[in-house]
Amino acid sequence: MFSRRDLLKGTLVLGGAAIGGVTSNSASANWGMPETSINTDGRSLINLPHIHKILEENNLDGLVAVNPVNVFYLTNHVSFYDKMQRRDASFAVFPRDKSKPTILVVGSGDLWTIANAAKEYPMIIPYSLPANWQDFEGKTQSAKAPEAYSGFSTIWAQNPSGFSAREKEWVAMDEKFKGEFSPTPEHALVKALKEAGLDKSKVAVDDISIQLTLARAGHDKTTCIEGDNIFRKIRVVKSNVELGHMANIAKMNQKAAMNMLSKLDKGVNNHEMDHIFRVEAAKQGAMVTWLVGGSVGGFPNGELEEGVPFLIDAVSQSNYYHGDFARTIVLGEPSKKVRERTALLQVGWQAALQIMRPGVRYSEIEKVARHAMASKSVTVPPIGVIPHSVGLQHTDEPYRDNVPFLVKDDLVLEENMTLTVDFPCLELGWGNCHLEDLVRITKDGVEPLATIDDPLVII
Repeated sequence: MFSRRDLLKGTLVLGGAAIGGVTSNSASANWGMPETSINTDGRSLINLPHIHKILEENNLDGLVAVNPVNVFYLTNHVSFYDKMQRRDASFAVFPRDKSKPTILVVGSGDLWTIANAAKEYPMIIPYSLPANWQDFEGKTQSAKAPEAYSGFSTIWAQNPSGFSAREKEWVAMDEKFKGEFSPTPEHALVKALKEAGLDKSKVAVDDISIQLTLARAGHDKTTCIEGDNIFRKIRVVKSNVELGHMANIAKMNQKAAMNMLSKLDKGVNNHEMDHIFRVEAAKQGAMVTWLVGGSVGGFPNGELEEGVPFLIDAVSQSNYYHGDFARTIVLGEPSKKVRERTALLQVGWQAALQIMRPGVRYSEIEKVARHAMASKSVTVPPIGVIPHSVGLQHTDEPYRDNVPFLVKDDLVLEENMTLTVDFPCLELGWGNCHLEDLVRITKDGVEPLATIDDPLVII
């Protein structure tokens, strides 16, 4: 495990909610929250062979990220300033050239958090504040860079004789970078590009505003290619460390959801159910992203009713990785139609599981599942069969290239993808059903990340 002492001795250089919808490139709501466990595996998250494969296929020299999702993936760090939703809080720079360093650009206030954590971090380039900002008032650009403050600890009063061990590490971290602070995020990013050998190269950026960020620092030599989908293609195949995080949250999320269900009773409304889920997720060490309960719009009559089937779609996260779990629930004895409907969903899911392996397309999964359900019922109601990857985002997958709007891609499964298949079935005026579980794609099939059990839960 990487230690704080190692970091201070020398910088570690890493080599070189609609159901089934496609998320945007914005950060999900809980990126403002802290990691949920001090015992989280702190090793690097990135899948190096897969990153290099995607960069080579797309003839790119590197990556630059500003979205907290991608910055975290490349560097293991979520900035305190990202949690404040500040613009350009942190950046990650990843070069295709394996002899060059991956770089994390952060504000000086983040250095204290980094000093605390037993994590792998790449090379760090910090920025502080422009000390002489008044000299630039009214100017859009300048031939010279502003001057930088020395570091976060230098602006506060100090009583060295009373320093705790941790405070000594904070001050030592600031001292380590003394004289090296950039005055602004923009200038730090330009410095990072030069260190990574990308200041005159072609890079994929997850937000094209990075081009404007560089322009504010007077830099226009790096060619920025809009690359949100490039990052998605990279993240869709998980590293071994990520697989560990996904297995953990799949189990936490499922247990929290089932514990929540055991506490429900007639008359519970959606706000109350949400609260119970948040409490149960917290007990597991997870944080809720969302809970769909009843249907997408909640309980049809505003509260849980006896005999009326309803769905839950429960999503929570740990270390920013997402669990995803869905079931059909009935309070009291389920009707024949409920049992038949949920059995049909199970037939579709089991058929899908039988064919899921590397080389199979999403469309093939849907086709096989629908055929299996049709073979068991003369009249099949409208049922969604929606495969989607899950990871640092609920829908953690690329969309189609060369289309001017977001369209779900017909992905080919690869080993170490983590995904689910949604089987929602909504019937207005009757009730709602759902089924989904998380799995990992292995070299010859699938491995459940939690428990695959009865799609019908009776409470």
